[in-house]
Amino acid sequence: MTGVVAYQIPRNAMTWLLVAMFAGIIPHVDRLPIWVTLVCLLCGGWRIMVYRGRWALPGGWLRALLVFSGGAAVWGHYGTLMGPEAGSALLLLGFCFKLMETHTRRDAFVVVILGYFVVATAFFFRLEIVDTLYLLLVCFLVTAALLGLHQSPLQTAPRRTAWLAARLMLQSVPLTLVLFLLVPRIGPIWALEQPSASARTGLSDEMTPGDIARLSQSPALAFRVEFEGAVPATDQLYWRALVLDQFDGRTWRRHPQQLHPDWVVWPGNPNPWRSSQQALGQATAYRVIMEPTDKRWLFALDLARSDQRGIGQTRDFRLVNRVPVSQPFSYRVESALNHRLDPELPYWLARRNLQLPEDGNPRSRELALQLRQRSGDAEELVSNALALFRQQPFSYTLKPPLLSGDRVDQFLFDSRRGFCAHYAGALVFLLRAAGQPARVVTGYQGGEFNPLGNYVLVHQFDAHAWVEVWLPGKGWQRVDPTAVVAPSRVAEGLEQAVAGEGSFLADSGFSPLQYRQWAWVSQLRLGWDYLNFAWHRSVLGYDADSQRRWLSSWLGGVDWRRLGVALVVAIAAVLGVLALWVLWRNGATTRDPVLKEYQRLCADGERRGVARQPGEAPGRYLQRLGETFPGQARQYQQCARLLDDHLYRAEPTPGAVKRLRRLRRSLA
Repeated sequence: MTGVVAYQIPRNAMTWLLVAMFAGIIPHVDRLPIWVTLVCLLCGGWRIMVYRGRWALPGGWLRALLVFSGGAAVWGHYGTLMGPEAGSALLLLGFCFKLMETHTRRDAFVVVILGYFVVATAFFFRLEIVDTLYLLLVCFLVTAALLGLHQSPLQTAPRRTAWLAARLMLQSVPLTLVLFLLVPRIGPIWALEQPSASARTGLSDEMTPGDIARLSQSPALAFRVEFEGAVPATDQLYWRALVLDQFDGRTWRRHPQQLHPDWVVWPGNPNPWRSSQQALGQATAYRVIMEPTDKRWLFALDLARSDQRGIGQTRDFRLVNRVPVSQPFSYRVESALNHRLDPELPYWLARRNLQLPEDGNPRSRELALQLRQRSGDAEELVSNALALFRQQPFSYTLKPPLLSGDRVDQFLFDSRRGFCAHYAGALVFLLRAAGQPARVVTGYQGGEFNPLGNYVLVHQFDAHAWVEVWLPGKGWQRVDPTAVVAPSRVAEGLEQAVAGEGSFLADSGFSPLQYRQWAWVSQLRLGWDYLNFAWHRSVLGYDADSQRRWLSSWLGGVDWRRLGVALVVAIAAVLGVLALWVLWRNGATTRDPVLKEYQRLCADGERRGVARQPGEAPGRYLQRLGETFPGQARQYQQCARLLDDHLYRAEPTPGAVKRLRRLRRSLA
């Protein structure tokens, strides 16, 4: 290993670069393979040892080995070199490798540019307000390193560099705001489809009792909802996500046809099942800000409609996005809470929602026939089935016994302990076995109201499953057997429903949601969430529609000509204000009485035939005057000391102006 240091990065810049490197790694640590972090730390340590003269720069063969082995390792881990995760891993390795082997001034600037890109890639994965503030700090560190590269190697005042970097970033804020507000929105980079190898917490497109039980232990946020009017009652907040209509004796799944393109109608296209949905009352309008799921389905109240581009409605009256939701996603919805769906049920749809395995669960099938015989019509059948759950000793719990074999039989006749997935699946089985079309719907129920922003928070533990049964003349009707067994689950939420067994968020002891009974904890938590909500709504959710509405309110209409004029005028105004501020600062400097006395000294020296050279420091010029006029060298030295003290000491020297004026007059 050989190498010669041809360019020594100034110590000030090296310090800032190393701090920026270590700080830039932190946002990526939790999702990158551990070996990437270790390699980056090794590169940083190597660079420190090179700077201290202990080690040499890596030779050409070692650099080539590091580059090719790093690329091969990324390929082996991700199976590709493309995409946000593999690409950011490669970029981070390149940043650290380049810092380790930097030996020219050009290399140092390349490292700084890579540092800015490392900050940018972190926004692929982290968009919360805390993450943004931290990444701005990393950007500040990289900017300080850039300033350090323009300073003398003898410059060792990091505080001065930091202050200058902060001033530059603050000066960029007005122009950043203008560009953010006025440049046409083509969709931020975090809104693009970005396939991810990381698993997301959320609903599955299959339902077994263990799935929703797992979500019931998660305090993670699922989505937020801001209503344009009054917030509906909690027992009306059924957030529809999936319809499961196929049962194999163990698991409920979506029918394969639901994945067919003809199952979805997009905005602007004819709706072939428009006559199958009837709104019976005024629509409720709201906006959903959804957390990433890497799935296409969206969350909405019943009979939802959205005119937003890329959002379609399915034949089973759900909303789906054209691409998977891999980043926070905001969309506006209108729902008719009072409605009628499929008043005339097509034959093919009735057959699908009567499907059951050919055998299994004999006791449940016999019970279904008994319920059918005792019931005069479909509505009475549903009432009798619900009465079964009300009259028998069923209980709601997140710790049910394990079931196997004929699971519906075991639940209905033996254990009688379960949560929403057990009750919804068992009721649909009974109704279908009795000849009544029914299906399982999964999503979320309820939510937590935040009075600070008048919006609803829906967490993963609000995941829920309920039943839709088709009734002649009324169409699909929601029936929730959980509300019969545990009314508090629907009216007050999961925490109240399982308060007796203490299973609410049992595995999340550090979550503040565990301590909602403490008012101050809830106030802090809701206040912090409101800040994040405002950030998502106003910044991350500032899309083309939001920009159009905002500009229309200010400009009275939006077209390319008006937008172009507004953009040019705003940029000119910002740059003009900054220019005036710089001129004022320079003018303030020249109004300094000490500097005015120095300028008079310069004028006196020029009259005596010793002109100050361009860029010549005050101390050097006064020294040259003293050498030219040896009899006055002592006075010139005193003037130089007064100027140095005034310019570079933290506190001004008392009486500096009067002393400098007396010395200048004595030299005249």
